[in-house]
Amino acid sequence: MGLRDIEKKIKIKSAFQVKDAELMIKELEQMINNISEVKKQLKKFEKKYGDKISGNKDYYDKLADLREELGLPTEIGRYDWKESPTLKDKLTGKGFYDVLANEILELGQSLTPENGGIIAIGELFTQLNKIRPGRMVSIDDLRRSIDKLINSQLLPPYRVLDSGVKILEFTTVEFSTDHDIILNYASREGFITKEALLMKTDWTEERIDRSLKFFEEHGIARVDRSYSEGTKFWFPGLLGL
Repeated sequence: MGLRDIEKKIKIKSAFQVKDAELMIKELEQMINNISEVKKQLKKFEKKYGDKISGNKDYYDKLADLREELGLPTEIGRYDWKESPTLKDKLTGKGFYDVLANEILELGQSLTPENGGIIAIGELFTQLNKIRPGRMVSIDDLRRSIDKLINSQLLPPYRVLDSGVKILEFTTVEFSTDHDIILNYASREGFITKEALLMKTDWTEERIDRSLKFFEEHGIARVDRSYSEGTKFWFPGLLGL
């Protein structure tokens, strides 16, 4: 093969490489345009059906999954970060509070493996601000956003213990009166022992064991067995009060 043939072959190869690059860029631009169009249609859809979506968990979850696939925040109607409530947000209860409400919902669900799906408002406030460095929220902002979730039936109403502690439930587990009593005692220090329950109640050991086993099986309580201090049932969702 002569020098000219080699030069010709190199030019042909270069031309093919340029053409491949042009086709790749064109295809990429088309994909971007398609995604942009889908996002536009999504905005129209959410504006039209926003109230119905917010009031139905199944619709909300499906749309949140679609948003995640598109690389968008999972909050319905949200396309950028909002750091703090504006005056309009405070007057209408929308905007920032919608964004924060979804953050609370996601946080509560992510913490379920650790606390069994129950968390005191004080602990939720602490955990929420941990994931928002430089964007801390007030307890009033937290409560307003929680109210939105409760009113939309995305969360059940507060469970208020006799100790005054308010608990949110991110689980479908149903609590009995006995469970509420144990939660009330545990909320004072974050843990309870079998011996303490025997002293504070007139229950039998079997009744106490049954209730404590319920909390352990559902991941709501963690058992800490110590030779010096005995067996303690810790409730992660009640810590940090």
